[in-house]
Amino acid sequence: MVDDLVAEHLTSHGPESLEHLLRDLFRMQRLPAGEPWVLRYLAALPRNNLVEPEVIARGQRLFGLYGPEVLMILGSYSLHLAYAAGHGVQAVYRSRRLKDDPIRRLCDTAQMVINVMQPGGLAEGRIGWLATRKVRLIHALIRHRLLSDTSNPWLEEWGVPINQEDQAGTLLTFSIATLDGLRKMGVKVSSADAAAYIQAWSAVGRLLGVEASLLPSSEEGAMFLARRISQRHVRSTPEGRHLAEQLLSSVQTLYPVPGYAVSLTHFFLQDAVFGDGVAAALDIPKPNWTKWLVAARARQKRVALRASRWVPGARRRRSWIARHFAQRLILFLRPDAQTPFEVPPAFKRCWGLEEHSLT
Repeated sequence: MVDDLVAEHLTSHGPESLEHLLRDLFRMQRLPAGEPWVLRYLAALPRNNLVEPEVIARGQRLFGLYGPEVLMILGSYSLHLAYAAGHGVQAVYRSRRLKDDPIRRLCDTAQMVINVMQPGGLAEGRIGWLATRKVRLIHALIRHRLLSDTSNPWLEEWGVPINQEDQAGTLLTFSIATLDGLRKMGVKVSSADAAAYIQAWSAVGRLLGVEASLLPSSEEGAMFLARRISQRHVRSTPEGRHLAEQLLSSVQTLYPVPGYAVSLTHFFLQDAVFGDGVAAALDIPKPNWTKWLVAARARQKRVALRASRWVPGARRRRSWIARHFAQRLILFLRPDAQTPFEVPPAFKRCWGLEEHSLT
């Protein structure tokens, strides 16, 4: 349906309009709602009423508590899992944006996560709802571009670009992999909170047009699906290795200690929810001495998180590394300042981010 609308629009406006549309969408935080073709696109999409909105809100509150940690996991765990998917990574690589500017694409992804994880953000017309509509349109445009590129033909063996399974796997890197990363850092996530977080991301998937059969409602279901997808798709490819190398290099600029990004990535990828072969598939370099620093920080964080239940101010001090990462990540978004990074005031206060650095 969305792909047909995109094809019709490009037929009437010329193929060159595709790049203009993508450029404008990437520059904007929200859809240009006044455009007639955008109104047609939104009108054509089915209504998606939120199932169990109170459960979704509970999952979003978990993100509100541990946002800086989740953003750190995104750059050192979730995206690497996506790059290890041998077929799905082809669309990421050929879309060029992440390959050419990995830190900005990381920031764009972080902004999307913040938008959809705001309490109430997935209700129709709210910021998370609009973000999913924008991403769904971008996916359709990229699919059209990849399938019509005669100079660099898309191989049939890769399947449809950004297909249902690819999107389901990506959602799992945001949901079940994030829960795994939080627990590795010492966060005590209850089964009820974990299920709520899974269901919040499944709600995002419904808005993106992912089939209900690929959207788990429990942690067990998410783990099962992640294993199945990894068995089918995790493999080493030149494209995945290149993107992982670029991401590691970019993420390292957000940390003050050389080698910390590599060590942190190994920390998360060990016994990963998508299997043990991800680091090898991506040819992640061996960690340096900072692996001991990462391990020590993890132990310290576990103690701080336990103390946060009783010691005033401990939760605010618990995650200097994570807050430092989040602060630097936000400052890197769109250096031209055309589209500032948007963090809700409630998240800023909860995460202890410095207000003056976000403007």
